[in-house]
Amino acid sequence: MTDTFRLRELTLMASSMIAIIGTTAIAASLPHMSEAYADVPNSRFLVSVVLTLPALSVALCGPFIGMAIDSWGRKRIFILSLLIYGLSGAAGSVLPSLPAILVSRLVLGVAVSGITTCSTALLADYAEERKLGNLMGRQSLFMSLGNVVFVSLGGVLADHHWRLPFLLYAVAFVVLPGVVFTITEPRVARAAQPSVSVATVEVVPVRRTVLVYALGFVNMVVYFMVPVYLPFHLRSFPGNSSARAGGLLAVVGLSWAVSSSMYHRVRRHLSFEQVAFVALALMGIAYLMIARAMGYALLIPALVIIGAGLGVFVPNLNAWLLSFAPTTMKGRMIGGLVFFVFLGQFFSPIFTRPLRDTAGISASYFAGGALLLLLSLGTMAGGRRAMPMRLSAERDLK
Repeated sequence: MTDTFRLRELTLMASSMIAIIGTTAIAASLPHMSEAYADVPNSRFLVSVVLTLPALSVALCGPFIGMAIDSWGRKRIFILSLLIYGLSGAAGSVLPSLPAILVSRLVLGVAVSGITTCSTALLADYAEERKLGNLMGRQSLFMSLGNVVFVSLGGVLADHHWRLPFLLYAVAFVVLPGVVFTITEPRVARAAQPSVSVATVEVVPVRRTVLVYALGFVNMVVYFMVPVYLPFHLRSFPGNSSARAGGLLAVVGLSWAVSSSMYHRVRRHLSFEQVAFVALALMGIAYLMIARAMGYALLIPALVIIGAGLGVFVPNLNAWLLSFAPTTMKGRMIGGLVFFVFLGQFFSPIFTRPLRDTAGISASYFAGGALLLLLSLGTMAGGRRAMPMRLSAERDLK
């Protein structure tokens, strides 16, 4: 393996790492931000939207960016996305008003969409040099490490001032040179045609595609109850602080990292559907534990389980989708998954806030856990119906 190859892979992994924190890096700042803008009408809701608003623009842009990189290539869009990410993300440290911050977060989401789609598509393009399953597991590992490092730093910085965590987004300028000097446009991207023939469309298993997209959407709706509500939930716990909230959120990332490193081993023994079933069931149980937690003794194990579930669930979704995605449609299909995953992030506080306001945060976590348990059962049922259409390419990913 050449030094250029190693640096290229590291660049793609680092890009995935900073893309995942597009929404979560400032999570620990939310209570302080809410206090700073207490005089703004509906400030509590608007502040929670500050966390998830990038997910809306990610979702809206995902399919279009997927088509663009299939037609025009990956590298130029990748570089532009990193520049926008660094500028719009760090802007929250100086923008004076809440509406201005909301606009900057919307722009940040466009950049996150480009980074996420380009990095995942490039990993798939280079997959013949490494097994795709291993690459997806490694990508998930770096994403989880991003949560550990940057969410923890965000909690520490938020204790000094709620604006400081926004500066973490400037890390994009560190990743940018790696993209400029190591990323080459894959031949498959240059050869992709702007239009897709009917024959190409027919090989896409619609039922499995819908199942993967639905799993990504619902999982994110439930998962984002953790970064959105946990800092507020912890206010009833002894010794609470922003740094502690950031540390507990980092527990999820650390467990995610450990679990991701074992994904390729898990896939040797379980099908994509079985991996999803086990991960969703574990996370569902963990949310029920959070709902009952009165202190850290039950809360911390629950967060560890959530991280472990995400560590296999996230790379499993990517590898599952890419196992049947036609070569000339990888970008578009990844863009579709990006759309549904980040749409779930955006709608998480919108869907869950009425329940939180009427029944409380604990009841919201309980409902989320019950939903994941039901979804785990539906995954196996949907997977069995789609089984006759399974492609032989899936076996190559084990």
